[in-house]
Amino acid sequence: MADYGPPIYLTMNDKPRAILSGMDELPAKRQNLLELSRRRKWFPLVLFLAGFGFPLLDLLVMVLGYRMCVFSLVTPVCWIAALVMWIALRRNRMPVIPPLYQTVREILYTLRDDVDPKRTYFGHLDLSGTRLPTKVARETSNALGQVTQQFRDEWFSLKTKLYDGNALRLSAVQRDKVRKGYWKRSAISGKMKWKAEKFKGSLQELKVRISVNPEAYEIADTQTLPVGMTVGAYTIQQISANGGIIDLVAGSYTPHIEAVDVLSVLKAAYGLLKRKATL
Repeated sequence: MADYGPPIYLTMNDKPRAILSGMDELPAKRQNLLELSRRRKWFPLVLFLAGFGFPLLDLLVMVLGYRMCVFSLVTPVCWIAALVMWIALRRNRMPVIPPLYQTVREILYTLRDDVDPKRTYFGHLDLSGTRLPTKVARETSNALGQVTQQFRDEWFSLKTKLYDGNALRLSAVQRDKVRKGYWKRSAISGKMKWKAEKFKGSLQELKVRISVNPEAYEIADTQTLPVGMTVGAYTIQQISANGGIIDLVAGSYTPHIEAVDVLSVLKAAYGLLKRKATL
């Protein structure tokens, strides 16, 4: 499993290009630290090999007629320093930026020119982890006392006013279902054994709401985007168009959501709009 390092949480309330610029800083800083780490990785080996040189200096001094072993005392210091540095470099390995970070950046980048110049992106990117105690939406127990937790992690949300007057709301949620670990008595030995937690499935849910500008658009027949239709990695689960608002819910059991999947659903939802004729 990749080491994604410290959690990432980004609150968005700014112009699209300002947010994109801020998001680009994290990979750039990581790349600079990665280059620094690559240069330092040879230090432990250099110190270790340098430790062999000091006994040779003592040997040279003895050849010259002096009875001294001062330099050899530095050797264990070098080796200890090399070990400490090696452990530190191992512990400080550069974390991998989660793939969803780039997914969200691509979505924001694609939509940047569609936003009203006077408006901002508003929302958040939450890559702090799905299975946190604060994200438990529901717990259920069966007759044996086994507890199943259902997690709800809204890892991305976005709200903005578009250039054509429509308002867009987007919410991406991951729902995990996990049976908690428990103690169970063995039917054969009678001993208590620990049963580890069991992952029981994950669902990626995408909610899209478009509040239509009535002066520019009207909503066409939603039958062109029926429930059950596959769009990208998602399957349409619910869709309605009432009061000038399109509400769409799509789901996917694909573990890794990419920007093209989300953008495909947005494009399909926008395809329900029909521009009004201008005089």
